Amino acid sequence: MSQVTIYMDDESISRAKASAAAQRLSLSAWVARLIKEQTPVVDDKGYPLGFFENAANNAAAWIDFPLGENLRDQATPDLPREAW
Repeated sequence: MSQVTIYMDDESISRAKASAAAQRLSLSAWVARLIKEQTPVVDDKGYPLGFFENAANNAAAWIDFPLGENLRDQATPDLPREAW
């Protein structure tokens, strides 16, 4: 198990201690639970687990989203660059 040092203002630490005590947890256990509840489990590249599977399962939601080529069809062409 690792140790972590964090710096908090007095109000934050007193609120954290009070919340931990109300849940009958040590401050360390309370912080660990908070981190587990508030952060996703990620893969080795930092993506939430199941991210790509979820995107693939919902691909039909983006079927009518225009492709980049279609978005640029109506764009005004760039002006010629100045020669230096």
